[in-house]
Amino acid sequence: MKNNIKFYEKGSIEILHGESNHCFPLHSHEGFYVGAITKGSALFTISNTRCLLKENMIFIVPSNTGIAITTESKYEYITICFKNELGKQVENIRFNKYFIEMKKTEDMWNLCEAFKSSHNEKQFLESILDLISSAIETDSLYVNVPKNETILLIAEYIKKNADKRFDLDELARKFHLSKYHLIRLFKKEMGVTPNQYHIQAKMRILKNYIHDSESKVNLAHNLSLVDQSHLCKQFKKLMGVSIQSYKKNLTKK
Repeated sequence: MKNNIKFYEKGSIEILHGESNHCFPLHSHEGFYVGAITKGSALFTISNTRCLLKENMIFIVPSNTGIAITTESKYEYITICFKNELGKQVENIRFNKYFIEMKKTEDMWNLCEAFKSSHNEKQFLESILDLISSAIETDSLYVNVPKNETILLIAEYIKKNADKRFDLDELARKFHLSKYHLIRLFKKEMGVTPNQYHIQAKMRILKNYIHDSESKVNLAHNLSLVDQSHLCKQFKKLMGVSIQSYKKNLTKK
């Protein structure tokens, strides 16, 4: 079937409403993601925790947490992304679970529609956190473990050089780590391998230039991808739709 995904962007918030049978490979997000299955089912794996999500179930994806989605049938879903400074407000919140049940299917949908009218980002985030409050850790004895500083530096380096070809050997030499140790530490902290993180960074650049008149051939060249076909394939793999479909179904306020 053809995947049908609508994209809405306003400020630091993205809302996706999709009808799909697309299987999303392991990936991660820089922002804080919350979503719900509104029809059908799909198998979610978040930070090695698996759950078959059905109607009325919510999934929670903290920043830089690995997620993969597989399915053998069509499912419908809503996903909300809180980016930039808004997303950083959630970084110190610890979640004791990634999956919870929602009382009513329309609860998350209604909050999304209310935001599209009010454009109040802070209120929207607070409403979503209230909706998923049962998954928030309240143990006062919990100590938030800081990220590995070296891995954070590597992640920044990868993002700054996302337009270049990925070279694991060069990356390992620059940060004085063995390749295998680097991959293991990076995936533990960032949810994906350095190469996967590099591809995701390329796709974020592509999204920023997707409405420019520049051809896909030039974009592929500028992002050091093999060719136009490779660019389109990577985009659809991570986004669930083609570049043309994304442009057609994007509403940006």
